Parts: sequence; C-alpha cells; structure tokens
Amino acid sequence: MVAEIEHSSSSLQQAIRNESISTKRGLLQKLFAFWFDAFVYNQIWEDPRADLEALRLDENSRVLTISSGGCNALNYLLAGPQSVTAVDLNRHHVYLLNLKLAALQNLPTYENFFDFFGFGGTAEAEDLYKRWIAPRLDPDTRTFWESNSVIGGLIHGNRISFFRNGGLYDHSRNGFFLKFFHRYARVLGCKPARILDAETAGEQAAIFKDQIDPFFDNFVFRLVGRLPVTMFGLGIPPQQYEELKKELTGGGTIIDVYRERVRRLACDFPIGENYFAWQAFARKYDTEKRIAVPEYLKQENYELLKSNAGKLTTRIDSVTGVIKSSPARTFNRFVFLDAQDWMDADVFIDLWTALSEMAEPGSRIIFRTAGSASPIESALPESLKARFTYEKELSHQLFKNDRSSIYGGFHVYVLKHGHSDHGA
Repeated sequence: MVAEIEHSSSSLQQAIRNESISTKRGLLQKLFAFWFDAFVYNQIWEDPRADLEALRLDENSRVLTISSGGCNALNYLLAGPQSVTAVDLNRHHVYLLNLKLAALQNLPTYENFFDFFGFGGTAEAEDLYKRWIAPRLDPDTRTFWESNSVIGGLIHGNRISFFRNGGLYDHSRNGFFLKFFHRYARVLGCKPARILDAETAGEQAAIFKDQIDPFFDNFVFRLVGRLPVTMFGLGIPPQQYEELKKELTGGGTIIDVYRERVRRLACDFPIGENYFAWQAFARKYDTEKRIAVPEYLKQENYELLKSNAGKLTTRIDSVTGVIKSSPARTFNRFVFLDAQDWMDADVFIDLWTALSEMAEPGSRIIFRTAGSASPIESALPESLKARFTYEKELSHQLFKNDRSSIYGGFHVYVLKHGHSDHGA
C-alpha cells in the first residue's frame, strides 16, 4: 500500500508539473499536484450521454477511460460493451470506483445502493459497509476506506464515515469548493438552488438572472476568481487555466468565461433532468423523482448494471502507461476526459503515438478541452495527425449537447485503417 501511494503521488507530480519550480507557473503546478493528490471528484463532470453518442459502443467495444468519480465507467456498462477499463493516476478516484462496484455487486437491494451514491450516504452506511461490502474489497481499497490522513481522521474519522448521513457529496476537493461558494452566495443574498423549481426554460433564465448571475458581479468574486489557485477546487490546473484565458474576446475577462458556462448549465437544458445542474446549484441529486440522476443510479438500469459489473476493471495508472503495457488492439474506445490540457508536448505526442501503434484501426477517441480548439490540430506532427480523422461536425454538435457545460470543446477522433504499425 505504501509503495502504491508513493507511485501514485510521483506519477501525479510528473503528469501535472511540467515546468521548473523557479517559475511562477512551475510553482503553481507543484501546488496543484499537491492539491490534486487527494479525493478531488465525488462525481464525474463529463456527460455520458454525449460520450455514448460519440463512442458508438457495441458488444465488441473495449473501452479505456480515465476514472475520475467513476460514474461514466459504470454508465458505459449499460451499453453492453465487451469490457471497460477505468484508470486514474489519483488512487482516491480508483478506490471510489472500486467501492461503487463492490456496493453494486454485493449490497442486498437497489435502495441500499441508491442510499450510498444517490443520497450520498445514510445513517446505516457503515453497518452496510462492514457487512456487505468490506469483505469483498481488495486489501488496498479496504485499507483506504478504513483509514484517513492524520488531519482527516481527527475531523471525520475513517473515510467510510463520509457516507454517514449523506455526506459523500461534501467530502472532496470539489465538494468543499462548491460548499464554500454556496455559503458565500447566501451572504450575497443569492439562492442558486431556486433554479431547481423552474418548470420552463423561461423560468430557468429568469431565476439565473435573479439568483445566480449577480454572483459574478461581486467585487470579491471578481478579484478571487482571477487567481489560478481559486480554480484548484474545480480540478483546474494552471495549464488549463491558461487555455481558458485564450477564450477571452472583446475585452472580456476570465469571469465572463465562467459566467457564460454557468449560464449554459443553468439555462440551456431542462433542469428537471440535468443532474450536473442539481449538483452545481444544490449540491445533491434529484433523490425524490430520481430523474436528474446518473443512469447508473436509476432503478430501471440496476439489474442490467449488476449483470455487466464483471466487465469493469480498474487500475492506478496513466492511460499512456496502460496502452503501452497492453497487447496491441486491446482497446478500441478511448475516453481521455480533459487530461490532455494538463500535458506538455512530449507527453501529449507520446500518448497519440502509442494510440497510433497499439490501438485497433477504427478506434474512437474522445476528449474535452478547456478552450474550444482541439490540440491535435496544432500540436501533433503532421505525419502523426494524418493517422486520425477528426469528426469535426459531430464534435461541435456533441459539445452543444453536453449537459455539464463546463468545457469549451468536445472532440471525436478515429484511428484510420492502415495506419496502425500492427496492420489493419
């Protein structure tokens, strides 16, 4: 366990810190690496509905995805792929997905499962964990949930206590960030959760204007929101913050970028089914009607999800490391989230070189970016870029359809036939 933690931490440092600590950006990168080596995401912030339309999964699909909060790895199982492999350099995210998987396979009822990951916990969570889940966990995952950091242990006890009385969606870097801004919003007289009561698009727009938009005009927020370290709470590293700034036009500020993306989240999709908006504006899911919840948490999907659970495996590693260490054509679907925004040029080229050499021809690759432009078009050597087809029109459409609304671009690429070193 100690060796695994040291490897995970070292890999995170290498993945995130790309410049000398003597520079301002290098120092920020080191600070972010320290910040990110923790429980950052309690849910994933990429819309699986857009993913599935782009990936076109079938019974022959073998998916390699970055785990993050683990929601989408489970959502993909509902499409009946051959396999899903979820990897993450952050061990906290892998152990969360391992817990979800063990809970799915071993808790006696759907309601027990929903208590854990829909409500975020229950007063009986620790008893349910001890009886049904803990005996089925691998030793490292069990040790993780039954321990904590020194400070975390003093404040909360063991990590499994996060689930006591519905606390999962408070206990993460992202959860702390949202909690802070909700409390500050109340100080300003803003009540973002009111948007959940909207019944029409017009009502959503009106509530946004009245209860959410004024937040972006507050002097303190405009001052603090310009600081790169403020975005650490959303899991945005310095490199990605710089990409966000490239979206500025017409004398706008980074605050205007935030405002527009939050407006899309609040107004561009029906609030009654957008669980990303529920988490952002109320820090919970729709636990009453259970419409605005991830597909893996819906009762009608529960038995199918359980039957496919054995197709999901997890690893603490990078996607590049897994691609290189696996036999050729092991995977034919790839989900990189926004990880490439973090990469320097050498790491980025190494990833796409490994894809071109090891992936099955016809493989579909999706990722998101903080800015609108795909880095493939400008950062890859022409000879390497020529091995892939950019489905630009589909990418633009799926970006518009992505309910999470926090990114600037969604991108779909396909490995051409005849361009794999291992033959077509």
